[in-house]
Amino acid sequence: MRRLFVWCLLTEKRLMKKISYVAMLLVMPILVLGLRQGAREEAGMVTIGLYAPAEEGSLSRELIRQFMEEKSVLRYLHYETEEEALRALEARKVDAVWIFPEHLERELERLAEKKRIQPVARVVEREDDVALVFTREVLCSRIFPEFVYRVYQSYVKEHMGENVLTEEEFRAHYLKTLWQGNLFKAQFLDGKEETMDNYVLAPVRGLLAIWLVISGLAGILYHKMDELQGTYDGIPGRKRLRYSFGLQTVVLINGGLIYLIACRILGVFTSLGRELLLLALFLLYIACFCNLLGLLIKRLEGIGVLIPVLTLLMMAFCPIFLNVRKFWMVQAILPPYLYLKAMHGEGYVLPMVLYAVCGIALCGVGNWIRRPEIK
Repeated sequence: MRRLFVWCLLTEKRLMKKISYVAMLLVMPILVLGLRQGAREEAGMVTIGLYAPAEEGSLSRELIRQFMEEKSVLRYLHYETEEEALRALEARKVDAVWIFPEHLERELERLAEKKRIQPVARVVEREDDVALVFTREVLCSRIFPEFVYRVYQSYVKEHMGENVLTEEEFRAHYLKTLWQGNLFKAQFLDGKEETMDNYVLAPVRGLLAIWLVISGLAGILYHKMDELQGTYDGIPGRKRLRYSFGLQTVVLINGGLIYLIACRILGVFTSLGRELLLLALFLLYIACFCNLLGLLIKRLEGIGVLIPVLTLLMMAFCPIFLNVRKFWMVQAILPPYLYLKAMHGEGYVLPMVLYAVCGIALCGVGNWIRRPEIK
């Protein structure tokens, strides 16, 4: 045990002398600081420009005020003139411009009396994509309730007389029929409620997990470089795999500590017990995955080319930005997939254990097959 501890300390000392390894470790604090700062700043998935030629107190101005005050993945900018808003759209400062009429109330009342639906706001967009389609639904969800209110008001006046209620009484009776608050709450199977309201931090755990896998691949590169330099020439072939796992242990423990601190700082930390259990299985899975690649790929250049390819595959098939429900065999091979699923999902811990056990067995078989090649 003492020899193992001394070997780990010496390995740590050697790694800290490598500029590339230190730079890789420093990438994470820089990423964390950037994400933390970005989460504090006003940010939005789509930026919408708002304009209405109406006066203060009008319905158009009230809608604009509500949009400007709400916190969501949409970011709103108010412009004083239509020309200014359209110039911002042309200059790519906003993704779309919503132009409200001067007398929105009159337009809605006119349509309510005729029992018809016609456009009452103008939407000017720079391009057509899924996000902008979503924004149109948001706009419709704000104007349509006002239209429904006018229909309700018109119906009551038609059947009960013009002066049966005042405007304040109409509004009070109408609001009694509306549900105030959210109709749902987001909750995982483990009982934890989803409280994250900043989309900038949503993919952060997945990105950190990818960084850990890249750290493991870097450990394999360092091990192969040591082999080429003759560092392990005096070690029998059957023991080479142990040293490879030992180097991976030092590399991944360093990365794992930084990972936990980053999750804590960014506010995505769950509970200490769950984090440590899943991270330990994840690091073991990474060590097996990377060592198996090291046994299959003999050249340094091959692993170097594979790193960006694996990074793209992990970003595409792991639940970081999108949850792809096909190609499950490819997803299961990628280390972050089961780990990210297990953070809040049920039934993923056992597959992680099985994959780690199978990974150790495959590494043992691969090392046994490769042993005759080691002189």
